Amino acid sequence: MSTLTRRWFAFIRVEDRSGASAALTGVFSERGVSFGSLSTLDVHAGVGTLCVEFAASERLAQVLVRTLARLAVVRDVDLVRADDARVRAVAILPGGVAPGDPGEGVDAWADPAGDLTVLSGTVAAVESAVARLRAGGRPPVAVSVLPPR
Repeated sequence: MSTLTRRWFAFIRVEDRSGASAALTGVFSERGVSFGSLSTLDVHAGVGTLCVEFAASERLAQVLVRTLARLAVVRDVDLVRADDARVRAVAILPGGVAPGDPGEGVDAWADPAGDLTVLSGTVAAVESAVARLRAGGRPPVAVSVLPPR
């Protein structure tokens, strides 16, 4: 990724109705931007939040935000750089983790039965922990990015 291209997260609050996801993905597709991930966060009372990860210049990212905001299904868009420390990530792993396994800057919680572990931290810290765990044969079952508070 060049210095002009950055990694972004767009947190998009949309009305929960047919075609909303297609409308959003069309905005990215029409501008030649593919996304690294697309996830649905909370959906409640007819409104959902989608998290879209993508790489683009700041100018293109702003164009995407303005275009998304004009869609009839979109309530609001929050654009955040991926390296913003306010953006948190979580990863869910089957089983427990050994002490020190998650790594620096990552909190880990295991259920009492040891069937599931949740990792939490900055995007960079969780991604680093997930990469180490994958290399050791322990891939997560889910990774999600949470909007800044």
